[in-house]
Amino acid sequence: MRWLDLHLNQYFANIYKEYSIFCTLLRNKNNINLLPLECPFWADFHQPSPSLFRRIFYRLLEQLNFLEIPEIKALGRLLCIDGSVFPAFTSMDWAHYKKTGNAIKIHLVLELNRMLPVQFISTDANSSEKTALLAMLESGVTYIADRGYLSFSLFHEIAKKEAFFLIRIKTNLKYISQEIMNPGIPPQWRTYVSQVTDCKIKFCNDKTQGIYRLVTFVALGETYFIATNRFDLKTYEVIMLYAYRWQVELFFRCIKRTFNALHLWSHDPKGIEVHFHSYLIAYLLLLYFKQNCETQDNSSSNNPESDEQRSEDAPETTCRDLLESRIPPACGVVSLLGARLKRYWKMGIHWLTTVRNLLLQPLTPVIIRMFCSDMQ
Repeated sequence: MRWLDLHLNQYFANIYKEYSIFCTLLRNKNNINLLPLECPFWADFHQPSPSLFRRIFYRLLEQLNFLEIPEIKALGRLLCIDGSVFPAFTSMDWAHYKKTGNAIKIHLVLELNRMLPVQFISTDANSSEKTALLAMLESGVTYIADRGYLSFSLFHEIAKKEAFFLIRIKTNLKYISQEIMNPGIPPQWRTYVSQVTDCKIKFCNDKTQGIYRLVTFVALGETYFIATNRFDLKTYEVIMLYAYRWQVELFFRCIKRTFNALHLWSHDPKGIEVHFHSYLIAYLLLLYFKQNCETQDNSSSNNPESDEQRSEDAPETTCRDLLESRIPPACGVVSLLGARLKRYWKMGIHWLTTVRNLLLQPLTPVIIRMFCSDMQ
């Protein structure tokens, strides 16, 4: 747990501008099991190499056993991608945005399988989101995105890379229907979703004339057109996966407001990368800590509802519970995990304050119980 204490202290020290706390801890190499530190690098925040923080971030993703969502995992590796603007200092000329001010854009990839951020690119705020997606493209992965990523050339490049996409498109695009498919919507959904269609199409203005799948539906008075090259998914799975795209928006809100990442530490592009890698490292460590505390508390509790029972309940609340709970898919599907999502993934400001206050205490069952009792 000593390396966990180290990086959590990094987060809280930076939040409260107490950099000396982290500097002191970091100089003691014996406290670090993640990566060897061959030279001091924290003397000036503008000087550390982003590669070190990047390696720590990816090492955490590889080595820490985060919880997974079985029903999402069964559909393959699913990544939500989106960009969000962060205000920048007026002295950051490279981050020119508008006449009224500068800004940077973080292009973030959120893995739905584990509900984790797994990659990001930092650019000026006027940069193209489509270009960022192409830079991070991996084969065998399904990318879920909103209308800002609509591009026929992007569709072609994703398919050429042997990857997949599930992207909302404009409703006025012209296309030619090639084959009508069975929508396969459960009867209970028809109370909330109407005018559902599912067909194979060609877009009229697509020079490559690729064949794609188009799922359309109306929910809460709004019309949705979802284009994808995943022909193996059921219609309701396409609708649900697009609804899960909202999780990346919630993550941006969390990292901006709850983690206070809106306040930049550096004016330099490399310093910006270090800034956000530091926050993502802290996020991963805190999430891992939260999930382990809850798991340990469940294991030691005499409550008849064991952790195994809860983990069995959670996946069933994704699809089956939606069909029976009469929750509108357009808004309720993003919280299909119900209590499990809050218990294992949500980190509110009050819980973070509890962690900060008790971080240096021995991790006894009493302390774990206190963490679990303040999960909101």
